[in-house]
Order: sequence, then structure tokens, then C-alpha cells
Amino acid sequence: MKKNPRILLTNDDGVDAPGLAILLDIARELSDDVWVVAPDANQSGTGHRFTLGYEVELDQRGERIYALNGTPADCVVAGMTHLLKDRRPDIVLSGINRGQNLGDIVHCSGTAAGAREGALQGAIGIALSQSMDYDHGRDEIDWACAAALGAQAIRAILDVFDNSDTYFNVNFPISAPEDITGIRLVPHQRFARSPFELYASDNPGKHFVTILQTPKPLDADADFHILHEDNAITVTPLMLQQTDMDFVNRFGGRLPFEGPGRT
Repeated sequence: MKKNPRILLTNDDGVDAPGLAILLDIARELSDDVWVVAPDANQSGTGHRFTLGYEVELDQRGERIYALNGTPADCVVAGMTHLLKDRRPDIVLSGINRGQNLGDIVHCSGTAAGAREGALQGAIGIALSQSMDYDHGRDEIDWACAAALGAQAIRAILDVFDNSDTYFNVNFPISAPEDITGIRLVPHQRFARSPFELYASDNPGKHFVTILQTPKPLDADADFHILHEDNAITVTPLMLQQTDMDFVNRFGGRLPFEGPGRT
């Protein structure tokens, strides 16, 4: 790990979220050059959306702490290309999210998008989430595992990082830190179908888009199972290059094409 790296923090729960405050403490264990640019309001589920065609505004909330009326991806762009453009951050940490980001949910996660945009901008991008039991309500979450082991998990990734085309999605179990079984490198769960669906609200004619249940079956070697059943911190390396090269190479980079006028 680079000595005293410059670290940029963001999240999708908003600049005042408790998970971001915990991540700030963790980052300060790794460096004394830590900056925050986070959304001024909750941006959960925004994925990698940018605020294009509309003005955004940076509001300084404290020393090296800024809020932006935009998405996590906007925030990383603001930090990397504006606030810190003279010496760009080495690491972008996104989170700590309130609740797990597992499986195909990484595609819509604003937390994952913050880390992804950090990697696209040339930093090491790491998204971090603390699991919670949604059956007991959104207000009940224990941050102890992420708070105690967050710095160790980040160091473990930085010690082995060797590919600028990779970013990372980290999830901490619902568990006391002393009960964690380790840090596991795992694939993200590919569901048989998208977990999102539409269901009716109590207001006539109105609906919600949400996850009512996790699609089954689950892979015993993927993040969902390892986090919940093996009680391990899961780390999923994700690629910026999304091209299916096996498919491209299978056809030699070409598909049949007769062209105009050919027979």
C-alpha cells in the first residue's frame, strides 16, 4: 500500500449518513489526506447516473468535506477533476452503505457506481456496505463489523491490487467482529432473473419498484451465500471492461454480412 495515499470518499446515502462518518474514521487510519464529496441527499439506487444538462453546486460542510446536489458518480467527478485535479486521489472509497449490495444489485447500486467511477478516473475504487436484516426495519443496523474491520479489509485489497481495470465490492456480515470467519474473494451472485418487481402501494393506482424476495437458487460459492451463511466479509473484484471477449473471439470479431447489392 502506498504511504499516506490521497483518499476520496463518497456514498449514496448522503453526506450526513452514519456510514460515511464511519468510513471517514476508517480512511483516517490509512492516511491523513482524506477528502469527502458526497450527495447532499439520499441517492440510493441511482446507479451510475450523471446529472447531465443541469447545474450542480458544491457546498463545503467542513474541512475537506463537501456536499453536491448530485449522484455518487457526479461526486467522484467533482472530487477527481475539480477539487483535487492538481493531485488526483489514489483511492476512492464509497460507502459505507446502509445495507448489503450483493448479486446483480451491483448494477443499480450508487455505492458501487462511486467506486466504479473512481476506477474509471484512474484511482483504486472500493465500495463498502454493512449488511442489515431488512425484516426488522430500516432503522436497526449494527455498524460494529464494518467499523472494526473496514481498515483491515481495505488494506488487504490494496496489498494485492495489481490491475487498474478492476474495482471492488465489499460487504460486511451482520455479526460481531470477533465472529467473522475471514475475508473471501467471491463472484457476485447472478440471479435467474432480476430481483426487482412492481407491486401496488396502499394508494389506489400507485406502485413501488422494489425487491420483494431474493430469486433462488443461490450459488454456494457466490457473495450472497458466503456473506450470510459462512459469516465472512465478501470481496468481489469487478471489471471495467465489460466486453464478452469469448463471444467476440468465437466469431473472429465478425458476424455474417452480405452488404447492399450482394447475393
